[in-house]
Amino acid sequence: MRRLAPILVVVAMSLLFDASITLRAHGAAAPDITVGGEILDLACYVAHGGKGPDHQKCALKCAEQGQPIGLLGSDGKVYVLFADHADGSAYGKARALAGSKVEIKGEPASKDGINGLTVHDVKKL
Repeated sequence: MRRLAPILVVVAMSLLFDASITLRAHGAAAPDITVGGEILDLACYVAHGGKGPDHQKCALKCAEQGQPIGLLGSDGKVYVLFADHADGSAYGKARALAGSKVEIKGEPASKDGINGLTVHDVKKL
């Protein structure tokens, strides 16, 4: 038993160290924010500034074909929209509202100058 004790201590410390790295890598989730604006199809917006009522039909078509979508927020930021891994239904609703003015509630994130928003709720305005 004396020979086994040091081995068990090393294994336990190793597991605790691995768990702490995993928790730091994922971090705590940011609280949800609510942002109003227009849902964009990012392919047309980035390529040629496509947005607004004149672009709504194209935005819907592009979103249906799988182009990435975003939100041009009233705060002036463009957010890439993401589906929640646990429940992507709100994101699906947002995709169907491409080209429309909406209010989206979701978890914000940013990395390397890219703003993202995991969609938890969407309401057409």
